[in-house]
Amino acid sequence: MSRFDLRDISQRLTTSKDIEAVVFEFLGYLQAVRSDWRASLAFYEVSRDALVQVYSRKGSQLARRDVVIPVDKLPTRLVRKFFHPSSFFDAPDRRTLLSHLFQNAPSYEPDAGEAAALTPISPTATWQSCVCLPLADREDLIAVLTITSDKRGAFPGKVVGEIIPLKSMASLALAQHLHQAAVRHGRENGADEARVATADFQERLQRLSAERATLSEDNRAKAEQLLNLTRELEQLDQNSSAYQMELERVKEQLAALEEQSSQATEHLTEAYSQLSETQFRTEQLERTIGFLKDVYQVLSQDHAPEQFARTLVAWFSEQFGVERCSLMVPDDGHETLRVHSHRGLDPAMAPKIKVRIGQGIAGWVAHNRKPLFVRIKRDATDVQHTHQDAYNSDSFISVPLVHQGRLVGVLNLSNKLGGEPFDEVDLDRAVIAGAVIASTMGGHEVARRTAAWS
Repeated sequence: MSRFDLRDISQRLTTSKDIEAVVFEFLGYLQAVRSDWRASLAFYEVSRDALVQVYSRKGSQLARRDVVIPVDKLPTRLVRKFFHPSSFFDAPDRRTLLSHLFQNAPSYEPDAGEAAALTPISPTATWQSCVCLPLADREDLIAVLTITSDKRGAFPGKVVGEIIPLKSMASLALAQHLHQAAVRHGRENGADEARVATADFQERLQRLSAERATLSEDNRAKAEQLLNLTRELEQLDQNSSAYQMELERVKEQLAALEEQSSQATEHLTEAYSQLSETQFRTEQLERTIGFLKDVYQVLSQDHAPEQFARTLVAWFSEQFGVERCSLMVPDDGHETLRVHSHRGLDPAMAPKIKVRIGQGIAGWVAHNRKPLFVRIKRDATDVQHTHQDAYNSDSFISVPLVHQGRLVGVLNLSNKLGGEPFDEVDLDRAVIAGAVIASTMGGHEVARRTAAWS
């Protein structure tokens, strides 16, 4: 259950009169949920490729600093994640390829050594935990949100996941105000269809909210009218049928108004639910598309064939956020599977692991050539464990690697960081990854056989 009242937050952000009002409400909600949190919002100007305004909230006051912080002065990993994905190629502190490539997580947690570079946009100079999140309108970056805490480990994945819907609402509200300001100054040449649809949807929400307020006001007016009529009847002590009929009529009107108010509330609730679901689906689709782009960008790099599988296994481990990832390939007789590349297994035990095709998890997947996605172990009723692996998580994914009708291996993912279960998006990504590995390994095998026949 989210600690934020998303309905109230959405209404307040939507009805805010200007950009600073949205920022004031947004930062206030963030700092109210945890006493150790401090938040700031730095706006990005693409024409100068710099952060130009930094907002923070001090008590009931909104503080604004006009600055010019070029993006290239920020930590390189932050620049690569939110601004320029290829910036790490020229970075002086270049790390390994796998530590830089394709980080699709919705947030960025800086190292302690990056604190000095983040000082111009941080709400506090010193902190124990820090997380940065982008506020964007479709693919256009609007601002960078920075939240710090004096406690260690203050921003696990679950907490960041609760912040993301609030961040999305703030992005939408800021985008609307920026769009309106651009129209007033004649800088907009046309409205994007998706943005127009969002504006129309928000206008509908506002109209429903206004209708609900009007109905509530009518309810209060009718209730006062009913109370005055009742008092008048008590004072005059009359049982006139005319008064009784009027009283019944007012009661019927009040009941009708209450029903209309209830229906308006239901419509508003449904609209909020549809908006949240649409935003969630859009984010998941963008994550999957981004993952697919990253996979093909990895394939565009030069790799030695003997190192390709190990490189991808290590990259998939970081991409999926898992402690264990292994690639098993069949022997020459296609009777057993052995570990070809792995991460997270005991190096001494990995070469000894063998699974007969048709037995155990990997053997079942290899035999049936179907992916196996299990949230909890007891759901896998058709598969018997070989007990050669020791899982500390109930959730795992196993995908067959098939190229031109021929089994070339099995990809196994387990022990997701934080103990969280895999979801449908992880399965989609794993299937995509399996297809890429199968195609590439199959191509290498065909090339090897061709060279051997030559």
